[in-house]
Amino acid sequence: MNSTHGRRFAALTLGAGLALTGCSKAPEATFESSATQQSAAASGSSAASAGEQSPQDDAAADSAAAAGIDLTTLGEPIATAEIPASVEGDPKATMKVVLHSLTREGETLVGTYSFTLESTADPEKDAWLYDYLGDHSWSPHLIDPVNLARHDVLEADLKWAKTDSQGSKFGPGDTFYTYAAFAAPPAGVTSMTAILVEGAPPAEVTIQ
Repeated sequence: MNSTHGRRFAALTLGAGLALTGCSKAPEATFESSATQQSAAASGSSAASAGEQSPQDDAAADSAAAAGIDLTTLGEPIATAEIPASVEGDPKATMKVVLHSLTREGETLVGTYSFTLESTADPEKDAWLYDYLGDHSWSPHLIDPVNLARHDVLEADLKWAKTDSQGSKFGPGDTFYTYAAFAAPPAGVTSMTAILVEGAPPAEVTIQ
């Protein structure tokens, strides 16, 4: 298991029967809180400042640190979508959504994503991902094409195993990195249909 993912899931306890939404109830699990993500983001910000990075670099570094993502190991995107973004004063704003990887880690699948905002709005005016999605939380999901089962983000005690849509802010031109964890399909399933964000077209991706 990747060491950054290992640390991120150190507090995550899963039973042998991870559940899919609508199929059966998932066993109790604990995930890192938004406060933990924000603390990691603050650490990433300090490191970025030491390197005198640009604001855009800071946004990427902070969000990647909060999500436990090593930017030096990101490969080529495995799925990409462009969606409208809700930005005050710019009705033509868009976001590029990228799925960088989908990795099997024991009984989970971990997806690494990014959002890049393209807008003519004030570059200093940051907002949450929640805002750019039209006041909706980010809810990616996967579909097992073999067993025809939908895999939503894992949840326990109202804590979701994904980056908080209202955890930190970013602005036009910035790239915001996120992660999401799902129950893994049976071992024989080697690909999934990914919905990167509500409203985006489905994409067939290979499990890594």
